[in-house]
Amino acid sequence: MKGFFTIDKPAATPPRTSCGGTCTLNKGCHSPKMPVTGQGKMRILIIAEAPGQEEDKRNTQLIGPAGQLLRDSLAEFGIDLDRDCRKTNAVRCRPPDNRRPTNQEIIACQTHIWDEIKEHPPKLILLLGQVAVESFLSGRVKSPGQIGRWRGFVIPDQKAQAWVSPTFHPSYILRSKEGRAIRGRVQPILAIEERVFMDDLENALAHLRRPFPVAPAPNVRILRGNQITSDIHLMAGTEIAIDYETTGLRPWQRKDHRIVSVGVAWDGGAFSFAMSPVVAPLWKELLANPLIKKVGHNIKFESQWSTYYLGVETRGWIFDTMLASHLLDNRRGICGLKHQVYLNFGIEDWSGGIEFDEDEENNVRSPYEPTEELLRYNVLDAFHTFNLYKKQRALFR
Repeated sequence: MKGFFTIDKPAATPPRTSCGGTCTLNKGCHSPKMPVTGQGKMRILIIAEAPGQEEDKRNTQLIGPAGQLLRDSLAEFGIDLDRDCRKTNAVRCRPPDNRRPTNQEIIACQTHIWDEIKEHPPKLILLLGQVAVESFLSGRVKSPGQIGRWRGFVIPDQKAQAWVSPTFHPSYILRSKEGRAIRGRVQPILAIEERVFMDDLENALAHLRRPFPVAPAPNVRILRGNQITSDIHLMAGTEIAIDYETTGLRPWQRKDHRIVSVGVAWDGGAFSFAMSPVVAPLWKELLANPLIKKVGHNIKFESQWSTYYLGVETRGWIFDTMLASHLLDNRRGICGLKHQVYLNFGIEDWSGGIEFDEDEENNVRSPYEPTEELLRYNVLDAFHTFNLYKKQRALFR
């Protein structure tokens, strides 16, 4: 074929010198793009942060003091690091002077993690340290935050189809022990950080014997106009989850604030609908009925909006999944609905392209109209709230 380039003189393809076009760490390290190592007989994938100096020299992961600590810790549970695990780093090339990888470097190297998961499907993924957590969750959850929000949980990640357990990097355990020695404190037989690390490993490894759970599949509908009936009495005795999408955070702050849409879920399914003067009386009847048992995630939000916007007091509240989350584990930053749904079911953020512009000063949220995207988002909020309620209720029993 004759084209822009002839057969005799094909276009030259420039050599790739970086990953993703944004990372140049491979130009300055001894072992660029370090390959995954380990036999993985137990189908455990270990993702550390980035190679250190010794690992860069020898082109393999976790062979320094931190790696030895991990090796010894796993051995206590009968796990051989090289035989039973596959090992990689969130960033495969050593950063200069062992500095922390940048966000661009983490993202540029993220593809190899998912290539490894696809080619060698693990049963368990251990995320060692903050960088590993950011690599695995970047683009899947909003603002992963500090590792304290994640460590100790064993998550049934639906994308990876594997249990995922974040914990501290063993280098942190070593630094903590050194810090106590410098300050002259008595070294306990087992440092608290090491005890937590060992507990995390034990909990994670126990899940190798557990079947991987299938996440609840949403059976959801979006109702329009005449699809909403007045048969409220038929729901007597039913437990439902309620979720509102509104134009603000606090209903009393602005006269033009309103409830945009409502999501409802129960054991048989879920639906959402746009709030309007036509459906408001039917919805108020449901809210006032104490025989219809109600669940919410931070129920004061829906309760306040019902009172101020609709003029009705909600009766029949039985459970708040946000308060239950706090009672089960009172760490900061883990009680939000999306965070809890990911921790419990491995389902990542379902907001899609919807962006909420929250203005604390004016208490305004957007979008303002009940679009198809917003209604689907709303019904999924209710659906996941109800499933979280069922799991939490069983735990409290």
